[in-house]
Amino acid sequence: MSNPYQYSGEMYEEQTGFYDLRARYYDPKVGRFASEDTYKGQVENPLSLNRYVYVYNNPLRFVDPTGHDAWLVHGTFSDNSTWKDDFVRYFKDLYKEDVRKFEWTGENNNTARVKAAQSLASEIIKWRSIKGNEKKPIRLIGHSHGGNVAILTANVLEHEGIQVDTLVTIATPVREFEYYLEYPVVQHLHVYNERDAVQVNGGREYGPIEAHSVMHSNVEMWKKYITPYLAEFYVKPKR
Repeated sequence: MSNPYQYSGEMYEEQTGFYDLRARYYDPKVGRFASEDTYKGQVENPLSLNRYVYVYNNPLRFVDPTGHDAWLVHGTFSDNSTWKDDFVRYFKDLYKEDVRKFEWTGENNNTARVKAAQSLASEIIKWRSIKGNEKKPIRLIGHSHGGNVAILTANVLEHEGIQVDTLVTIATPVREFEYYLEYPVVQHLHVYNERDAVQVNGGREYGPIEAHSVMHSNVEMWKKYITPYLAEFYVKPKR
């Protein structure tokens, strides 16, 4: 019986001889990744400065399952197909980081959102515990009620001593009082269409822009209404 899932439970591609770790390909013949890590490493940890090395040359103790730094959270009555490929490529290139889509039920109730936030926070905490990820930035991008899931996730992470670096809530409605940031994140942008009833507290507001169902995954909308303000903090060098 042929089983493509082999070392560390990852998929082995016979055609290339590489393991597909989603963010990068791993070459088991040389024990190295085929491309550089987006994480530049730390001077006090020399092994982390080699951006091709696999888990500090210690695969008996560590794994590198994704390398993702950003999570996209879809909204109610939706799924991960709502995040269009051209937007994902754009966002990955924006930070030179990798992106993961977080799947949840999308049910239209508070219980489902709280459960989704707890699940996402657990995933991030597990990712953060991997050696080398301790100081990597965490970015949460939420559409519609996925924005509320992202807000709740940020709260859970803060209780664990982990601060979210970037939180972008897009077309996120405020229909219940439960969805608010208990603690500040490094940067929160709240983007909405003025024809929607949305949460307007805790971030910058813009409008009118694209329709509720498509604005989150529209590259041109990002370039016009979001990226310039992200660049203000992260892309442009500080003077």
